[in-house]
Amino acid sequence: MYQEGFIMKRMKKVLVFLTAGSLVLGLCGCGGAKTETQGNAAGQTQAAQSGESKPAEAGEKVEISFSMAAYSNEVDGWTAMIEEANRQLEAEGKNITIKINKVPCTGWPEYYQKVITQMAGGSAPDIGRIAESYMPMLIDKGQVVDLTDYMADDFDMSKYYEKTFENSAYVDGRYYGLPSGLNYYLVYYNKDMFDAAGLEYPSADWNKASGFDDYRAMAKALTGGEGASKTYGFAAGPYMAAVGMFNTSLGGNNVFDEEGNPTMNDAVSKEVYAWFDEMLRTDYSMPRPTDTKVMGAFDMFKAGRLGMILDGTWWLGAIKDITDFRVGIAAIPSGKGEEAFTSQFVDSFVIFKGSKHEAEAWEAVKAIMSTPAFQALAETGVGGVPVAKDVANSVIDESLGSAVDENGKKCAEEGMNHTVKVPYNSYYQEADQKVNNVMDEWLLGKITSDQFAENVQQILVDYAAKDAAR
Repeated sequence: MYQEGFIMKRMKKVLVFLTAGSLVLGLCGCGGAKTETQGNAAGQTQAAQSGESKPAEAGEKVEISFSMAAYSNEVDGWTAMIEEANRQLEAEGKNITIKINKVPCTGWPEYYQKVITQMAGGSAPDIGRIAESYMPMLIDKGQVVDLTDYMADDFDMSKYYEKTFENSAYVDGRYYGLPSGLNYYLVYYNKDMFDAAGLEYPSADWNKASGFDDYRAMAKALTGGEGASKTYGFAAGPYMAAVGMFNTSLGGNNVFDEEGNPTMNDAVSKEVYAWFDEMLRTDYSMPRPTDTKVMGAFDMFKAGRLGMILDGTWWLGAIKDITDFRVGIAAIPSGKGEEAFTSQFVDSFVIFKGSKHEAEAWEAVKAIMSTPAFQALAETGVGGVPVAKDVANSVIDESLGSAVDENGKKCAEEGMNHTVKVPYNSYYQEADQKVNNVMDEWLLGKITSDQFAENVQQILVDYAAKDAAR
């Protein structure tokens, strides 16, 4: 696919948790297919969970195990967070200590398999962190605790960006995990190119964002030159996570309807694909796969050859290194020029079923979710944008430094109030990967955008049928 940043994001999602990447990111997913082994382990897990969780005796010291995938350069960051959580527990007089259990693995698939094997053997960790694409599987198999009642009794959600809780761990009004951090899409743009072209900047107002027609016109006006010196107006990836958020701004479905049926060949989805098609193949204002083989999209932006790029918050820290031109931040395009929405990518802290000390595990999770714990994590540069309000805005401000003005920083912060979930279900990830693998057929002009929409729909329908038969 043609946005190297997005590919890098997904690679790091598989190899180093939830950090850098780029627009192609949200779509490729980081989990794996259901397997017979997983199915058998799920059945064994139920047997291992027959014993009830019991509260500790008064004064008894309780050790809560935190399962950590030990394959990334982010281990130090999450360790710092847990250490601070332990300090919070001690300060509150709780007889609870969180012990980190590092699970050797090469990525999320192996980590998940090892965890459910532990659960099947009756040695489940108490709590842990799980990638967003695995949450539907864990919930379906009853492998994580429903936290809704705990939260209702003893959790102040107003301290956090509340929309981040509406992720793949939130199903049918129930919460099965708490967000460990956040990444989402923004539009970065070259102010100098806009000034030279005499154009108004794209809107930074999420409630009145620049519309599809506005972005197309801006992209066309910013495009010029030939060959290696050509400048393009706008780079964005037409992947399902992006199409879903654009559909939402048009009043359509985010990939699926309310009953969970795919709707990627409906009129709204086809309108979004047609908008991409106009920039890709009519105006040539958006780079195609062949245009980014030598220089990827974000590198083109840094080199001053790209007026605008729709990409993720994982690039915030890189923006302040751009010194050849001024950078602005705008809201995501809105189909109607009204409220814009941005897809969010959120992993979760969970309590695993089978914990012998569920109540104490909840106290541990609350400590991990504390503002000081998020601050400790943020100081390591790990975990994306913190979901704690008191920490998030300072992280964005420090990441951007003086490279972006206050209006741009405010836009980046406000984006957290306009997020929509990537609609992971038990087959989304597999289907998404297949869609990405066949996308060049459309991007290189072999089929129309309408034909591609029909192909996407058929891929989803086929995977839904396979999933139903499992």
